[in-house]
Amino acid sequence: MKLKSFLKKQNLIPFCEKLSEKFEIYLPVKDISNNISDFMEWKEYVRLTEGKSEKNSSESQVEINLTERTKKSIKSLFFPPVEKLFDFAIKKNLQHPETTDLELADSVKNIASQSTGERKKIILGIKPCDMSAVKRLDRIFLNGDKTDAHYMSRRKDTIFISIGCNTSSQGCFCTSVGGNPFDFSDSDIGMIEVSDGYAIVKVDDKSAWILEEYSQFFNEDLTNNYDDKIKQIIVSAEENLKNFLKKENIEVNDIPAVMDEYFKSEIWEKITAKCISCAACTYVCPTCTCFSISDESKELSGERYRCWDFCMNYYYNLEASGHNPRAEIYQRYRNKINCKFNYNYKRSSSFYCVGCGRCVDVCPAGMDIREIISIILKNNKNILKK
Repeated sequence: MKLKSFLKKQNLIPFCEKLSEKFEIYLPVKDISNNISDFMEWKEYVRLTEGKSEKNSSESQVEINLTERTKKSIKSLFFPPVEKLFDFAIKKNLQHPETTDLELADSVKNIASQSTGERKKIILGIKPCDMSAVKRLDRIFLNGDKTDAHYMSRRKDTIFISIGCNTSSQGCFCTSVGGNPFDFSDSDIGMIEVSDGYAIVKVDDKSAWILEEYSQFFNEDLTNNYDDKIKQIIVSAEENLKNFLKKENIEVNDIPAVMDEYFKSEIWEKITAKCISCAACTYVCPTCTCFSISDESKELSGERYRCWDFCMNYYYNLEASGHNPRAEIYQRYRNKINCKFNYNYKRSSSFYCVGCGRCVDVCPAGMDIREIISIILKNNKNILKK
């Protein structure tokens, strides 16, 4: 990777302040009281730190954190946990009381236009794994003729400034599923943190104007030998991320064949014995997109909304008859793994697990998806030899 420009750490906050005049800025912010980092809108960060010194952590309870992966992904910004789809009114026909009409609110007719007056978004500090997850969300909500207008209205024209992972979290395994801690292919701008700033190593054509318009914050003097530093950082980070499939001498592309062959294997019951089906793993997953739709009404008006749903939930597949095709925990967990490593791979040639490791971090029972996949593959290598 070659250095294209440089943003000094002392220029980060002034850069964000200037950007916020035209854009909605979201960036990772750590809550010092609980040591948890999550994306926060710039205006909220300013409100929490106003009048307080950035250098004195005892004064401020939050700080910008571009180093660590956030506890939750950016998914909820484009696909909220709960979202109103439209308002409706029930119309009674007095001449024909046996019929009832449903009238939708005018706003539902052109949802995409609702974002016209909103400012464009810039997501600064998103990690490569989360950027890969956004691209997978795009395939689900934006591909084909029937795009999701609600998702589109939030996602449209968003600029992503990604930063690589010099250090990885304990649960991270992006390199095992085809990712890389410095994969900026899906980002508009890619940065790598060095001691005194952020090395800009990727700028696509449609985002080059940012470096030009805000050139006062970027250092064009690239005489320092940052290229060697960047190379050292990349090598060190990749060495620390162990590919758990390599020790089994198995390629990720072989996984779907094993999943198909051993769908009915008893191994699923054994490896999920300690799972309590709490669905925490699916809640934090940046690529899970299942949702349910419900109506809430009062008298002759109401609203339809959708909210996240989870395949690990017992009621997810419960039918009106009372039959549940996935009544057992192992059946639901098997479906989740196949969704990530088999079904979606056949549709798009991409795994819908990006290796962020959030599911590993939050599981109260200690379920580790890396161990699950390793056990399945290790016990079924003979399938790959056929």
